[in-house]
Amino acid sequence: MVLKIDGTDIVPYIAYGGLKWQRSDVDGEGAGRMLDGTLERNRMATKIRLDVTCRPLKAAEASIVLSSIMPEWISVTYYDPQMGSTVTKTMYANNNPASYLIKHPDGTEWWSGITFPLIEK
Repeated sequence: MVLKIDGTDIVPYIAYGGLKWQRSDVDGEGAGRMLDGTLERNRMATKIRLDVTCRPLKAAEASIVLSSIMPEWISVTYYDPQMGSTVTKTMYANNNPASYLIKHPDGTEWWSGITFPLIEK
């Protein structure tokens, strides 16, 4: 699996089963269900969305991940199952939660619940 954000390898931080690929259609004016129940389609574009769920992370690891998705626009390289190859696209991330998990006796702090979407521009 490949997932890099602006060159930073994110794979080591992803939970098992923590990467979801999704294609979304962008419909234009007049698309939708009509009063008689028929569906009018007017697909203007398709966009890719990756939903990422991280495993519990040490504070330093959480900082790497959260800092990588902070810029408004990021370059994301990933394996696209539809294309059957690795692609690079400009994307953005938003709504990025992180929950404080625990501080171990050795002083190591852990964070959990780090999830974020990567949405194609």
